[in-house]
Amino acid sequence: MKNVMMLLLALTMSLSLMAQQRRVTGTVTDSRDNSAMIGVNIMEKGTLNGTVTDIDGNFSLNVTTEDPVLVFSSIGYQTYEAAVGDHTHLTIHMNEDTGLLDELVVVGYGTMRKSDLTGALSSLKAEELTKLSAVDVTQAIQGRAPGVSVINNSGEPGAGTKIRIRGMGSVNNSDPLFVVDGFPVNDISHIAPHDIESMEILKDASAVAIFGSRGANGVILVKTRGGAFEKKTQINVNIFGGITEAAKRLEMLNAAEYATLKLEAYRNANQTPSLNMQSILDYAIANNSVGTNWQDEIMRTGNTQNYNINISGGSERNKYDIGGTYSKEEGIIKNTYLDKFMFHINNEYKLFDNVNIGINASYTTYEKSGNDGDFYSGSITQALKSDPVSAAWDSYTNQFGEIYFSYGRNPAQSAYENKFRKNSEDRYIANAFLQIDDIFVRGLSFRAQFGQHFAFGKSRNYYPQYYITADQQRDRSSLTENRSDNVYWNTNEYFSYVNTFGKHSINATLGMEAQKSKWSNAFARVYDVPEDANLRYLGMSSNLENLEVSGGADHNALLSGFFRLNYTFDGKYLFTGTYRADGSSKFKKRWGYFPSFSLGWNIMEEAFMEDLKNNSPLSQLKLRAGWGHVGNQASAGNFDYLALMTNGYTAVFGDSQVDGAIQQKLANEELSWETAESYNLGLDYSLFNGGLSGNIDYFIRNTNDMILDTPIPIYAGMWRPRTNAGSVRNSGLEFHVNYDTMIGKDFSLNAGFNISFIRNKVLSLGGGEPLYGQYSKTEEGREIASFFGLQTAGIFKTQEQLDAHVNSEGNRIQPNAGLGDVIFIDQNGDGIINDEDRIHLGTPHPDFTYGFTLSAAYKGFDLNAFIQGSQGNQIANYMYSVLYSTNMREWSNSKAMMNRWTQENADSNLPRVHTGDPNQNDRFSDRYIEDGSYIRLKTIQLGYTLPEHISRKMFLNRARVYLSADNLLTSTKYSGFNPEMGDLWGNPLNTGVDMASYPTPRVFTVGLNLSF
Repeated sequence: MKNVMMLLLALTMSLSLMAQQRRVTGTVTDSRDNSAMIGVNIMEKGTLNGTVTDIDGNFSLNVTTEDPVLVFSSIGYQTYEAAVGDHTHLTIHMNEDTGLLDELVVVGYGTMRKSDLTGALSSLKAEELTKLSAVDVTQAIQGRAPGVSVINNSGEPGAGTKIRIRGMGSVNNSDPLFVVDGFPVNDISHIAPHDIESMEILKDASAVAIFGSRGANGVILVKTRGGAFEKKTQINVNIFGGITEAAKRLEMLNAAEYATLKLEAYRNANQTPSLNMQSILDYAIANNSVGTNWQDEIMRTGNTQNYNINISGGSERNKYDIGGTYSKEEGIIKNTYLDKFMFHINNEYKLFDNVNIGINASYTTYEKSGNDGDFYSGSITQALKSDPVSAAWDSYTNQFGEIYFSYGRNPAQSAYENKFRKNSEDRYIANAFLQIDDIFVRGLSFRAQFGQHFAFGKSRNYYPQYYITADQQRDRSSLTENRSDNVYWNTNEYFSYVNTFGKHSINATLGMEAQKSKWSNAFARVYDVPEDANLRYLGMSSNLENLEVSGGADHNALLSGFFRLNYTFDGKYLFTGTYRADGSSKFKKRWGYFPSFSLGWNIMEEAFMEDLKNNSPLSQLKLRAGWGHVGNQASAGNFDYLALMTNGYTAVFGDSQVDGAIQQKLANEELSWETAESYNLGLDYSLFNGGLSGNIDYFIRNTNDMILDTPIPIYAGMWRPRTNAGSVRNSGLEFHVNYDTMIGKDFSLNAGFNISFIRNKVLSLGGGEPLYGQYSKTEEGREIASFFGLQTAGIFKTQEQLDAHVNSEGNRIQPNAGLGDVIFIDQNGDGIINDEDRIHLGTPHPDFTYGFTLSAAYKGFDLNAFIQGSQGNQIANYMYSVLYSTNMREWSNSKAMMNRWTQENADSNLPRVHTGDPNQNDRFSDRYIEDGSYIRLKTIQLGYTLPEHISRKMFLNRARVYLSADNLLTSTKYSGFNPEMGDLWGNPLNTGVDMASYPTPRVFTVGLNLSF
């Protein structure tokens, strides 16, 4: 009987407990913009029962009390209590607290509260990425995050950007990894700025180590918009359009000035021009002819237009976000353009209260022209080289004019042929996931994700037949076509456990990842193809016997496992440990191991800081320190460790001829990853309840085992093998501060400033010889791509200077020099000027970069301004040999050369003109090196939002119109088009070399933001 009574009692208690327990789900959003809030703490009042919101602001909790009350709390927001009552689903809107706003951020394979972070990262809000009138969202990053350098490759539509996080870490690939909604990609050009919800830039090893062999150059995490459960459908429309123009043009000689210098160059050489040349030049001088302004002939006022529509919302079980963007840009160089369309759909469905499935899919297609950037035939370089006496168009022959006195082709013709060069791509990305929360135990979740990327590219370049003169012609047309396809898939599965036990908080992640990439291309060239667009195809060649065909294919794969543990004690002491193992097909030694750990200390949470916290403006102070190893798999080619064979050779054995192959490169089965070892020390601070906040970081990143082509004896008769031989150090200091305040009830102000000091130094090249670029030398103890050339000491202005410039034997060091020629310094004292006298002349790496943002709003008006700049870097002006050439035999000059040295202008620092240039004044020297420092008003925008009562009458939730100007003002000493320099020809050893790149446009737009 006793046992029966106990059984009945236990049964009764169980039934009672079951009756009390029920599941409550919900969504937590920010009341300001209805954006999902990540990591909100939710506790059942009076119990230890609780959970946190996921990446989309959703939560699920089994309540246990009779009249449950849920307490919602998040640092930076007012605590909110909600009585559950009979509800099974809650929608909570949390209000910002006037105290510290502790942002919640996305990290690799999960999310964290910023207060728990121990690594270095920068967060960019969605509104920061849409203030620039650009299609490429990476341009909007420029200057907004400390330690992150973003350089426009050129002003050409669709040219893209070069991003460096904490400097250039390798002479190979220094590009960061992009991860979009958990799917790794090489770039984010397929994402429209208005489709991004948040962006996190991970910088130190502690933050990026979970990405293992791919994180050495930093990681940029992007989360796209995804809608919200139980949210009404909302339609957002964003439109802008405007004009573009060259921000700068160079002053060149007119026809009369050119003729004056041309004849003077002949006189200084004791030469006589031909009678025809003499008469043409005399006529130009006599009539003070202006001639042809070649920049006018190739440039135009371009235009830009962009249309974006986004539809988002959700029901109790489903949420979605669908958007499309169409943009069209006409470049400032004639016949250059970009036509682009982007579409995405993000859809998530709640199968059960704790099980979600979803898919993020996108399609991007574009077509762009391919501007010819060749030094000898490109429209921009030719426009700076061609003489102004020649005409762009010959009305007599009704075709492009002959270039009389310069070497090369008609720039206007080159710009015209841009229309025949087209590149296009179709890109498909689909990424599906399964998310299961609270499996087995509360706080344990599982996520599985699989995505695939397809990219199909095509380039078609047509070169029409033409005849101007015997030496300015193309006797037959040609057509080249290149087609490529890239297929890539990625899958990752991981468990996450998030929970709090008294003063202990744990956030752990354990998972695996696999990926594979395959690439192939086919190339063909034919001749004698008609110019008619309807007939301009490979098969229309009248001479297919000369068909040239080639192609190739490649692949690589990666298998990985990873673990991360974030531990917090009492909100004060923080620890993060990460370990990842990667096995790559690129290496014979497949596996690499990448550990990291970091510590954090929330100093303001200590009891001894209580008085300071209460009696001073200081509200947050956190110290961070971390160390870790991360790899750079991208620096190695596929199967670089193998011996490379080349076929196409024949041999004779006896009376028979047989086909054969030879070994072209030595094998190195020890080849492995470049590895970055990183140290980081950081301090986060906040004052005035979060009104003033920021961080300071000091870092050292050593790139070890840098992959180089190792010298071997010439008699080996093979290419150099790839070995892990070099090392590079980047060290620096980053500083960021932000001020946010409300003045009264109508005026708000936000101002931010960041600055970064980064030093680059090559520690070792494995005992090998230096690496040379176009104008650079990379050697131990100096920066990568340090400029290298002759040093000058002005020009010979007097005969005494000329006579005194002799060697120890009394012989002239520059025997062919005359008055007005450049003085070169004999560095090694051997009495002659040659390559042995070259020294380091400067660096393309800046001393520091900075950015300043300002946003102000008063009632319906808002003003946004953004300034960014670079200080202390040099630029090697490749076009100096043209613009300031002594030898006027081949091309034109800058107008500044009217101040060249003459007997009457003996104080000039510009050399004389001479058709023979016997002193070789145009040799690369410090005359080519210019200060590349600049400060630029990147964006200024003025907007007005209609009052709500007016918008409602127009059936709108919100309506805003704005005027914007990008690249409005640039202050710089640099004489070229643009002081912003990338890598010439994509080679890191040519960093900071300017070959008259496509000018950066100044953009004026008017825009409209509508919300329905």
